[in-house]
Amino acid sequence: MNIHVKQATIVKPAEETPIHSLWLSNLDQIQVRFHMGILYFYNPCSSSSLPNTQSLIDALRKVLVLFYPAAGRLQKDKNGRLEVLCNGEGVLLVEAESDSTLQDIGLFNQSLDFSQLMPNIDYSEDISSLPLILLQVTYFKCGAVCIGNSIHHTFGDGGSLACFMEAWSRTARGLPVKITPFFDRTVLRARDPPSPVFPHTEYQPPPFHNPPVKSLSYRSNPDSDSGVASLKLTRLQVKALRAKAEVADSKFSTYELLVAHMWRCACFSAEDLGEEHLTRLHIIIDGRSRLQPKLPHGYIGNTLFHARPISLLGEFRREPFSTTVKRVHGEIKKMDNTYLRSAIDCLERHSDLDQLVPGEGNPIFSCAANFCIVGLLKQSVYELDFGWGRPFFKRTTHLNEGKGFVSMSLDEEGSYIVFMCLKKTQLGKFQKLFYEFLNVSAL
Repeated sequence: MNIHVKQATIVKPAEETPIHSLWLSNLDQIQVRFHMGILYFYNPCSSSSLPNTQSLIDALRKVLVLFYPAAGRLQKDKNGRLEVLCNGEGVLLVEAESDSTLQDIGLFNQSLDFSQLMPNIDYSEDISSLPLILLQVTYFKCGAVCIGNSIHHTFGDGGSLACFMEAWSRTARGLPVKITPFFDRTVLRARDPPSPVFPHTEYQPPPFHNPPVKSLSYRSNPDSDSGVASLKLTRLQVKALRAKAEVADSKFSTYELLVAHMWRCACFSAEDLGEEHLTRLHIIIDGRSRLQPKLPHGYIGNTLFHARPISLLGEFRREPFSTTVKRVHGEIKKMDNTYLRSAIDCLERHSDLDQLVPGEGNPIFSCAANFCIVGLLKQSVYELDFGWGRPFFKRTTHLNEGKGFVSMSLDEEGSYIVFMCLKKTQLGKFQKLFYEFLNVSAL
């Protein structure tokens, strides 16, 4: 895939905005210090009123008045704690073009480097120099368009980015913004005094005797020994998976079924690990609807919590699928307001939150049977219409080894797409197990 960058623009708010610092919660402090986001692909459109890069920039400038902290920069306060300096410095928007068609590159290509569809950032520079929002509009030879969008994870999560993107897309079409952003993170302060009531093993390191992962790169690099399996499940295949769980009712969500299935396939494909090794799964939970009182709909910030079931590989591989589903369901179910508030208090008591930030050398994400699965947001996606119509495909911008995503398919109601980044030597077996278990032919 050949990508040519035509221009890179720092886009600032259309009007003067307030200058002040913005406190960041403990949940913000422990996120990976990279940008994470989504790629949206749009089909060719023949309308005479299509948006162009300049019209997108104009809409972005208007949106940044309302979302002005997103135009700021991270900095450290006098105690060394990260905060946002709201200074109107702007966000980065890149315009690019490709001489390839989507058919040429294949969106399900295991080795395709999707990082080319996002701006290239040098993270060795001081964190205060990095824009909080990165955007890239790539025009393909076939007329298709990709909008890559990512948010610095210290500033916000996928829900925050979705809120921003929806506002930008509506403004680009001349429509009013529906959701007012809410930036006050103090609603997620710990209690005084902090009163955790659970042990919160999710903030403890995994077993150290497991073989370490060699690379913790947060980009899917085709030159590395890892690749990405992109697999679609039809409504019929999802029904077959539910039947395998041996449940006649809807006690278990489709997300729980898919998470359990991905975890099992990943563990069975890790043939180099013996029964004595441990496996731990990180299930990312959005606390927006679980915290009481509920956070404002337009809350901008991190509300991510980790449910983390753990098991000996030998026992895990021998247990029936229904047991794995129950294990996943139980871990997710316990994530209620009491548990989440306890987690926030637990973080307040932690001596050094930097130890919990994923990255090189951090043992939290450093064992070979240590997986992480995230559910990509489905709400709002059908409204991300900039003028080309609705996106027909989406996927995450970054994947590191051991990480997976579950997403609703945009082209068929009731179908799903899963992404899983593993060693290239494991991908074939992962895909084979993934479909064989369903007893329904793969697409």
